[in-house]
Amino acid sequence: MPTKNWKYVLTPNEFEELAERYMLTTNFGAALVSGNRVSVNRCIYYPWYLAHERNLDLAQMVQESLRWGEPNISLDNEGLYVWCVPICLNDQIVAGVFSAVHPGRAHEEWGSMISQAAWTLLDLTCQYNACNSSLMQLNRDHGRANAYKAEAIHSVKQNLFRDSREIYLQEEFGLLAAIRKGDKERARSIINRILIRVYSLQTEDLDMLKTLVLEMVVLMYRTAVDRGANPRNLLGVNSSYLKEFHEINNDVELSHWLTRWLEDFISTSLNQVAPAPPDSIALAIEYMKNNLDQPITRDEVARACNMSYGYFSKVFHHRTGNTFTDQLNQFRIEKACALMDETNLNINQIALDCGFNDQSYFTKVFRRYTGTTPKQYRSTTA
Repeated sequence: MPTKNWKYVLTPNEFEELAERYMLTTNFGAALVSGNRVSVNRCIYYPWYLAHERNLDLAQMVQESLRWGEPNISLDNEGLYVWCVPICLNDQIVAGVFSAVHPGRAHEEWGSMISQAAWTLLDLTCQYNACNSSLMQLNRDHGRANAYKAEAIHSVKQNLFRDSREIYLQEEFGLLAAIRKGDKERARSIINRILIRVYSLQTEDLDMLKTLVLEMVVLMYRTAVDRGANPRNLLGVNSSYLKEFHEINNDVELSHWLTRWLEDFISTSLNQVAPAPPDSIALAIEYMKNNLDQPITRDEVARACNMSYGYFSKVFHHRTGNTFTDQLNQFRIEKACALMDETNLNINQIALDCGFNDQSYFTKVFRRYTGTTPKQYRSTTA
């Protein structure tokens, strides 16, 4: 329950301005709720007075939003989405800002629109200093860390590892693929999973853990440079953290250091524009990516680039660091991973869509590049 009047934090005029901006931005209304009582209603199309009958505890929703550091999105028993963010005085809840979809439109596929509208509401509330953005970020990080920890502990129960090297090798492909894609959330998740699995062994000292972390950092650096990031800028990130790294005295400090380094590293690498390779190799890569479901060959791609077979092989290896077959398989496995992450296609169909007509060969190549089978990969990323 609120301990202070919300007007200490957000004046009525400020809320009116916030609600107007929100409506213009998202086409959704906003209501200010104190406890379970609506104080200012600029979302008049939703029957807030029926919230309890629709199995919504508005005060509890606001508490959960603060607890997890993100908008709380719920579904009432009429099939309407309702979401909220907290209004806080320091770390104490004094009210909440709510919004909802229009009645009669529950059948529509809202998808990411609801999530985007909810995060916009949080952003606007923070802009008016009615919500502590630093506290929300802290709670969000804490919640995600707990979720990653639970996931990793579950994984540890299912997999037995001999040492940290084995743990890292199983995750290496996924981690580097996340760096190539600039997928910060997935990279963070994989690193947390690696660290918790390593800690669960309880057999290795801090120096060995720091050695493993340094190897991860070097591999991620190389991957980002291959992706087109500026090496000097990335070295600046590395050098600024190097002194701190040598002063780390326990595994908790090591985990925090790696999380902060990853944030800065990926943000820096994402801002870089990859230099274009020579037109012929760029054409070859584009041709390969556009025909991954076809039985394409080196000679076919060389002809498409108007190059002799031998010269094409030499230039391709020089520019990419891989043979044609290795690069083609890498593209196919990356596509397979993406399809497993983003679709519900069965594994046989995914194999065909990625150019593998033999299921057993697909499994063999997938394991070679990822350290796991397609079925295991899907179960860990589901």
